[in-house]
Amino acid sequence: MKLNVLLITYNQEKYIEQTVESILMQETTFTFNIIVADDCSSDSTLDIIKRYADNNKIEFHFLPKTNNLGFVKNYQRAFDACDDEYIAIMEGDDYWINPFHLENHVTFLDQHPECSMSFNRHLRLFEDQKREEIFEWDNEKDYEYISTEQMALGNRIGNLSCCVLRNEFIKKLDPKLFNLEFADWLLGMIMGQYGPLAYLKEVTSAYRIHDNGQWSRMTDKEQGEAIIAAIDIYDKILNYKYTEVFKQHKKRINIGLYGDKSLRGQIKSITPESIRKLYRRIIK
Repeated sequence: MKLNVLLITYNQEKYIEQTVESILMQETTFTFNIIVADDCSSDSTLDIIKRYADNNKIEFHFLPKTNNLGFVKNYQRAFDACDDEYIAIMEGDDYWINPFHLENHVTFLDQHPECSMSFNRHLRLFEDQKREEIFEWDNEKDYEYISTEQMALGNRIGNLSCCVLRNEFIKKLDPKLFNLEFADWLLGMIMGQYGPLAYLKEVTSAYRIHDNGQWSRMTDKEQGEAIIAAIDIYDKILNYKYTEVFKQHKKRINIGLYGDKSLRGQIKSITPESIRKLYRRIIK
């Protein structure tokens, strides 16, 4: 077994069929299994997944049903259950749009052992606004190396369902981290301590942005203030190695929230190109 697909779910019956089918359509030269970490869904999410599991050759492993753990603690027990070389994350309202999503990531990581993880460009689906967005790509190569310092300037990942991680580094995560509210940004910065993150050009996954999402239902101001509060915590976790870079990030957010009104609304989309555009307008 080469890879664990980590399926994280909670009350996502509306989307879960497309999610699971996008996993099952994967064409790989290696074997993988699916670890289902359902956080006590009260709808039919788990029943739908079990129907697929009963009629498929790919192994499904269902983690024991417990009390509702919350997003981060559910991830902790899910990571603990992974025992293969790589971990591919799939959240229950996202899906992969390319049958070679897993193959592409594993091939890249096998060929680039210096990288701690990889993540791909993805389709962002703004469900309530009925619009789509794909981040621009201005690199001559079909991949880009991202360091922790670059991540400290702003989240370059944006969605966990586009990530494939080396399990050896996930096993080194401090258990105390799971007492915090964190997701892809901090995880990426920590993984960057073991080697560069690989950002892949090809768009192979889709990320749904809707009002039920923890992050997307927050206002611009709430998101900005949450990021600023998180920075102080993350700075300490990373042993204050990126304090000056974090200060620059805070400055940009504060200008966006309380300064130039034209910069407001961009907090929701912390992307490589928006970072560059914002920095051109900030007087340092």
